[in-house]
Amino acid sequence: MTTARLLRCSCLCGLLGSLLMLTGDMLFYGSWLSGRDFSSFHEMSLKPVTQLVIAGSIGPIAGIFYALGMGVFYLILQSAGKRLAAVAAGLLAATMLIGGAYHAVFTTFGFAARVADPATRAALTSQIYSLYGLLSGFTYVTGIPGTALVFLLALRKRTLFPRWLLVFMPTLLSLGSQVFHDWLLMIPAPLGGVIRGGWINGSFVLFFAIATCVFWTIKAPKKEIPATSIS
Repeated sequence: MTTARLLRCSCLCGLLGSLLMLTGDMLFYGSWLSGRDFSSFHEMSLKPVTQLVIAGSIGPIAGIFYALGMGVFYLILQSAGKRLAAVAAGLLAATMLIGGAYHAVFTTFGFAARVADPATRAALTSQIYSLYGLLSGFTYVTGIPGTALVFLLALRKRTLFPRWLLVFMPTLLSLGSQVFHDWLLMIPAPLGGVIRGGWINGSFVLFFAIATCVFWTIKAPKKEIPATSIS
């Protein structure tokens, strides 16, 4: 399979993974509330158990497609250094696989929210948080250096990766849910709940949709870069 075809497949895998994960988010806590009124745990407590199970089971499957989508960064940045491009793609792929796992774990918050006794509910939620927080921490350990490498490779040397696309880096936009938290609260119904609930995976949908359009007709260089010239 040519590099161009691999690039297209990788883009489509990433787009499919992000759409699946966003679907899982909406099954978890999709609502037509304002940003200020939105509460993921409250919304999950109202969803049928079967719906929560389906939403959580989407996570690992979507994570696999996400991980394949991270191949985009290797394919498009390898001219700036194959080894570093492979490390960046590998770190981001690991981030997506871990993300798929904690998406599945998130289901249990919906189960805990149904517990009637406040003390029992609080204790159970705290225990779930310890696992969820650990998995979330792992994504930072792999996601931050992976994202930093993408920026380094894209900025230090001319590649097939358009530098303006860095603005839409999904791992960077995902952090925006904290940076823009107060602004997200101001979004009125019916979009507030949807945007707050789907911000992270919506960022990935946006990136891979743009990347698919940008890279679909791109032509890879005819000659490979000699191995001795690769840093």
